[in-house]
Amino acid sequence: MNEKRDLSVKDAQETVRKFAIENGWKDVPNIDKFDHLHEELIEMSRLLRYLDEEGRKKAIIDKKDEFEDGIGDLFFGLCRLSNQLDIDVEKAFNRVKDEIISKYNNKKGEEKLNL
Repeated sequence: MNEKRDLSVKDAQETVRKFAIENGWKDVPNIDKFDHLHEELIEMSRLLRYLDEEGRKKAIIDKKDEFEDGIGDLFFGLCRLSNQLDIDVEKAFNRVKDEIISKYNNKKGEEKLNL
């Protein structure tokens, strides 16, 4: 599990799946996983809450490690929840990405974004 290589989204999801199996974690979705993701978001939002725009910019720089840990925790938890729900994270992202680009693309009528 101590792999130090860059992982694709699929590889990351599979790594989390294998880790859960190796550690005897149940693969039944429960409210705790949703709560865990919510708690991680709240922790990061607290780092910026009540700050003006300049304060947020400074906090993002000063607390980069905390944000990176939070994003990592969120992604691990998201992979875990996705495995519990039998959802392919990459497939889900690509489907939603296309919907969001179509809905919010400011370049409508211009050359399509190649994302």
